[in-house]
Amino acid sequence: MRLLHDDGTLVHLAYNAGVHPADDLENLIAHLTRYAVPVRRRLGVDRLGIGLWLAPAVADHLMADRIELVRLRRSLEERGLEVVSLNGTGGRNQEVPGPDWAKPERYRYTMALARILAFLLPEDVRFGSISTIPIGWRRDWPADLHAIASRRLERLSRELRGLYGVTGKTIRVGFEPWPGCVLETTEQALERVGDIDSEHLGVCLDACHLSCGTERPDAALRGLALAGAPVVKLSHVHHHSQEIPSTQPVIKDTLNAILSGAVNGSAHIEVEAHEGTAKAKGPAALVARLADELDWTRDNLTALGLKLAA
Repeated sequence: MRLLHDDGTLVHLAYNAGVHPADDLENLIAHLTRYAVPVRRRLGVDRLGIGLWLAPAVADHLMADRIELVRLRRSLEERGLEVVSLNGTGGRNQEVPGPDWAKPERYRYTMALARILAFLLPEDVRFGSISTIPIGWRRDWPADLHAIASRRLERLSRELRGLYGVTGKTIRVGFEPWPGCVLETTEQALERVGDIDSEHLGVCLDACHLSCGTERPDAALRGLALAGAPVVKLSHVHHHSQEIPSTQPVIKDTLNAILSGAVNGSAHIEVEAHEGTAKAKGPAALVARLADELDWTRDNLTALGLKLAA
């Protein structure tokens, strides 16, 4: 969904389609028909944002056959769906992180996603976002791997700049801090990627982590503002149960920071409903869950003064 701020900024709201992962293009398109289209209709909107998770094999397939890439774009358009963001964790499924940033497979996969996303972006959208893993697991990360990963990130920066020169689309890669990883906090993420490229490399903020106290949202946003690094995406947004804090305050603070210009970034917000999928028995239940989460987030955004865009 698209929402419009008074200053003309478009805010893109999507759901993470990793809740119904597909290992090939046929199943990917089938899942979009089975889940995304009913969600869009349930919400009563003409266009719905999808945060696609593409398995490495699917990304390779799309890169090898441009006709298939065109087919995916047309399939999205025909179903009233649009993609401005990709989940770049990789691995065999949504929950498995795949290779770390010291391995060449991680770089190749991420650049494949960047090229795919630049093609899938709607004509009137200039920025695309890709979330990726927080470098690697801390326990398996000796000093020499830091240097290797840094060189890969520098190459990634150069390639993303080159991609902009060819397509006119800015694709940003956001590193999502995670406990137990090389990047556990926003501050650590900024130290690692901020000096390399503050335009194309940034942070993917996890609203759940921030709302649960893993980091203080105000401190994280201050650090981003000082470093000039972009908020590539605000992910893991959803309405929690009473036992877990709501992400509503994080949505408000982060969005206000982006829209006020205090923080650079893309106004991309991604709903995740993984906690509820185990209880969602069958496609209809999952569709209802996804629609409810998106509706809740939409209500919070319109309460901030945003208006639904065409």
